[in-house]
Amino acid sequence: MSFFDYSESVNSVERFGIRDDEEGKQLLINKELEENYQGQKAKQAKEMPAFVDYTEKSLWNAEILSDNRNDFNFIAVDNQIPYFDKDGNQKTLCDAIVWTPNTIIFIELKTNDKSWCSKAIVQLESTIEFFKSCEDINKFKYKKAYACNSQHPKFNHQYSNRMQKFVKKNGVVFRPEKEIKGIK
Repeated sequence: MSFFDYSESVNSVERFGIRDDEEGKQLLINKELEENYQGQKAKQAKEMPAFVDYTEKSLWNAEILSDNRNDFNFIAVDNQIPYFDKDGNQKTLCDAIVWTPNTIIFIELKTNDKSWCSKAIVQLESTIEFFKSCEDINKFKYKKAYACNSQHPKFNHQYSNRMQKFVKKNGVVFRPEKEIKGIK
């Protein structure tokens, strides 16, 4: 299994968003049915993975500043890549990965939930562990993980301790904020 088998290129734009909302997923399902309908049953919106969006900025769960570069790639992870423990139970994964030749970014999208950051950390760590078992994470010079919450878009210093623990445990820099910038 390779994560990169699920990778798709991102358009060369100044910025793009990642969404994981039911309304957006339903629009994608409807569009897919229009283009490819062959009588098969459509997926339910909740079963669809996160997706890249270029136009509906107010609906973005995460915002990536890509500076019109053409080397950005996107991998929808949750609801796309299967991951089971040794007993056959499905494990939780983060929503997406964005990567360039030098940088990998694991992204978990959350909404206004009291323990959103703790839940995001569990999913990010699970994904990083799985990724390391399948791929060479060290081929990326910069390794980052973001917990993005559109209700809490800016970095809050109350998470400094969690950020330090995360990087020590995973070898990946952790940031709890919506805007992802300065990507190498």
